[in-house]
Amino acid sequence: MPLPFSLSLPLDSRYRVLAPEVAGKYAELLGGSPADAESVAAAVSTALDEFAAGTSPDALVDMKFRREADGIHIDLHCGARTSTLKHLLAAAKR
Repeated sequence: MPLPFSLSLPLDSRYRVLAPEVAGKYAELLGGSPADAESVAAAVSTALDEFAAGTSPDALVDMKFRREADGIHIDLHCGARTSTLKHLLAAAKR
């Protein structure tokens, strides 16, 4: 079973594109379908785009990924802004 992990990266668009890819792969490692991976990646991308609006590209976003009983939980923090994403996985690996 994949372990929880953290990822920090600049909000600069050159680096920001990495986070959705990582999130999608994590969903697949947990037993999610390709559609789950796309959905998780899209949610992370949207959250990061919202953080980036009006924020310096040098600002860092910290993300914590973990598995929950029914899916994925991702906490995102950038300065005073936070977002929590949850994605249910119907057949998550135990």
